[in-house]
Amino acid sequence: MGDTRPTLAKLRQYAWANVVTGFLVWGIGLAGVSMMMPVMYSNISQSMDWTVAQTTSFMVIKSAVSAVAGLFAGSLFVRFSLKQVLLPSVWAVGLSTLSLYFVNMLWEYYALAVISGIASILCLVGIQLTLARWFEASLGRATGIAMMGGAAAGAVVPLATNYGLEHYGWQATCGIAGLVVLITLSLFVIFAVHERPEDYGYTAEELDHANAAAKGKAPPARLGSDPGPEFKDILRTTPFILLVLATGFSGVISNGINEYIPLFIEHQTNLGSTMAALGFTIVLVLSGLGKLVFGWLFDRFSTKGVAMCWALCGIAVLLAFPVSGLFTFALFTVVRGLSHGGIVVQAPILGRHIYGTRPIAQLIAILNATFHLGAAAGIGLIGLAVDWTGGFTVPFIFVTVLAFITALIGLTFKPKYWSGYRGN
Repeated sequence: MGDTRPTLAKLRQYAWANVVTGFLVWGIGLAGVSMMMPVMYSNISQSMDWTVAQTTSFMVIKSAVSAVAGLFAGSLFVRFSLKQVLLPSVWAVGLSTLSLYFVNMLWEYYALAVISGIASILCLVGIQLTLARWFEASLGRATGIAMMGGAAAGAVVPLATNYGLEHYGWQATCGIAGLVVLITLSLFVIFAVHERPEDYGYTAEELDHANAAAKGKAPPARLGSDPGPEFKDILRTTPFILLVLATGFSGVISNGINEYIPLFIEHQTNLGSTMAALGFTIVLVLSGLGKLVFGWLFDRFSTKGVAMCWALCGIAVLLAFPVSGLFTFALFTVVRGLSHGGIVVQAPILGRHIYGTRPIAQLIAILNATFHLGAAAGIGLIGLAVDWTGGFTVPFIFVTVLAFITALIGLTFKPKYWSGYRGN
């Protein structure tokens, strides 16, 4: 009997359909919804007669819940199929956004933040998981393209939200956004997401390397027939503990710093508030390019590429100290933006390349959770250090040292399930 499997071309279409879905889920359901809130805070506070702290606590609650829920998200994807978790999660993001239209009480506002936080981390893990299952040699590139949805959202969402506020009010704007999430993302998850290539008789390695062979490149030394160890077998090992610590530290050296860029530029340089806002915008925009650049580097250098990204985070902080004019300002914001983009792509690379596909659901969930916990801790500690010392010098020096320590830890990782690994 002949080969009854679908063609490799068809399977590659399935793989890139997952990338497109990831782009939309990240851009519309995750980054898009998150970007709406800061634009609406002033309007919400005034119309609901809530304090600024009460209003902005929506994202604080959402982020904290996402970090905690991420610790347990992986087990859901192990127990149920990807669509069985991802589709209800997309619905929950859409419905929680839509339900803001009906909010009258502060506790209702906070309850929706909790639901959105849980659903958002499940969506993030689900998208990264399906990409890790479908890509191996080009996982970094595929993840970077999918995460570019956030950059696309940055170009559209703030202006669209502001238009909605002016014409419909914040609650109607949320209702419209919720409907967009529900309809668009539900259709893509139902019809475009494909669980795993093994369901069609292929592996991710076969898809990636067949594509490389078609372009005249040398075949790989081996295909990844070993799916990797069980999660329980790595849980208490030293390499796993170091991996978790490093991803937690990466939250401090990336997102922890990002929160203070406008404040630092406005108060510690002579550039003023306008340049502070511009600097933060440059960082966010260039993070999109950073996703692509580091996605490519991660494909070529695996965990060593991740270590490079962590070291670049430290260099970016060092470049903050001499900021005084346009050249030093541009240099700092460009390096900070590129390094932040790389951090966003790291979790699937670290999990899949070091431990394979068998424990990938739990690993991606744990790595995302520890990253967000590290970011939350970093934001809080840097703020306290600024209050205690009266400036950014001490906390920024600490973050720089931590970045280089994190990079050194990254150099010890062994990407045994990456096609380019040549170790023992």
